[in-house]
Amino acid sequence: MCTQRLEKYNIIGEFKNIMELELDLIPFDLDLLTLEYPLGFKEMCTELDDSCLFQVSRSLMSLQSYFGFFPNIIGIGPSAAKVNTMIQRMRKEGAAYEKPLTPRIETLVLIDRRVDLVTPLSTQLTYEGLIDELFGIKNNEAKFPGKAFLSDEEKAQQDEVKPKGITLTSNDTIYNVARDLNFNALGPFLGKKAKQISAAYNEKNDAKSLQQLKQFVSKLPHMQAERKSLEIQTTIAGLVKSRINNSEFRHTLGIEQSLREGLEVDRVNEDIEEMIYKQEPLKKVLRLLCIQCIAADGLKPKILESYKREVIHSYGYHHLITFDRLEKCGLLYMQEKTPKKSYPILRSTLNLVVNNVNEREPNDIAYVHSGYAPLTVRLVSWMTQSLKGLKYVADMVKHLPGPAFQDSQKLSTTQDRLEHSDNHTLVYFLGGCTYAEVSALRFLAQHHPNNATFTIATTKIINGNSLLDTLIEPSSKDKT
Repeated sequence: MCTQRLEKYNIIGEFKNIMELELDLIPFDLDLLTLEYPLGFKEMCTELDDSCLFQVSRSLMSLQSYFGFFPNIIGIGPSAAKVNTMIQRMRKEGAAYEKPLTPRIETLVLIDRRVDLVTPLSTQLTYEGLIDELFGIKNNEAKFPGKAFLSDEEKAQQDEVKPKGITLTSNDTIYNVARDLNFNALGPFLGKKAKQISAAYNEKNDAKSLQQLKQFVSKLPHMQAERKSLEIQTTIAGLVKSRINNSEFRHTLGIEQSLREGLEVDRVNEDIEEMIYKQEPLKKVLRLLCIQCIAADGLKPKILESYKREVIHSYGYHHLITFDRLEKCGLLYMQEKTPKKSYPILRSTLNLVVNNVNEREPNDIAYVHSGYAPLTVRLVSWMTQSLKGLKYVADMVKHLPGPAFQDSQKLSTTQDRLEHSDNHTLVYFLGGCTYAEVSALRFLAQHHPNNATFTIATTKIINGNSLLDTLIEPSSKDKT
């Protein structure tokens, strides 16, 4: 394609060599890597296309060429098993070129997104998660209404203001902490930070000697950067609050919570039905429908047909294709004659629903959804707390889709195994992960009994809307 464009503009002769730049994992932060493969989940589930998994395998081989081979590999789900097969084959093919590196990553955990579909469908309630839900984060940048960052005088002088792009990374010391907080804990944190910055500026008045003044001046650039960051984050927090501080948002959260807890999932939900009649955003409706389906281990035939009929009448017949894709992905499907009750068992055994969670000073990963713990992170927590790994959760994984396995890679004689004290785990999500899951893993690392550290890799950072975007069939009008 690049060659064709260069030929079209008659400039191909200006280039001596044209080579492909092979991109695999892109570092979005110190502990977060992404393949930026947005259609990976759709390809794996609806098209049975393993292109994404091949790219994942290549990225893992690239990591191993720098950090040594992973001594332990744990995988859950059909895509995880395929990736493990691919990297073992790739290693055999390149055995002659292996470098004798000491492994720096003790364990690789491969998680198929289909293992936990409730988490991405649920509304994220961390600061970063809400920014992604409401404004969208793309390549570590979110765009907000430009007027929100202007003074009253500037607003009066400008009629039209372009959206303002804000970079959101750990380079911003305030955002680095704020992003993983539950939104209800954000206000007190920003207030405390404002007092600290104000106190730091007041040190100038206490400076009595030249040495003390020099020390204050040396701190000034950092203080100014923090004050600017605080202003930006306070503005963004205000924008988020204006979007969620209404009865509609709270009502949707309440429906999500009741569905996850398994309340009245065996009947048509009147609230969802009313949303369909009002033609509220289809993604909002489908997120709730899919949560209900998974929580009930499938919908009864009459209930499923009722929902399909109402959605098609309200949003168009082209969504027959949407329903077909949702079924192939395990998001919306008919209940078996004898339900397995897999999700209710997992909800109870893994303690996914946590009542009275402390959002400001959390002691459980469930704070990221204000009472719901991501199943994926709960599994990682249990598997990494025991030397048994997958065997420790054997009774639970049999209720999850696809195979579960624990494998080990033999190291060459020149490769030394890490001591167990260096407990570094790479968690790779196949099909995407949410910012809430990233925050939960960071929280887990801070409170892990074995002092584990986690690096997170994913095919794409997703939320419920972006996941469904790849599956919803556009209307003929949208296509044109």
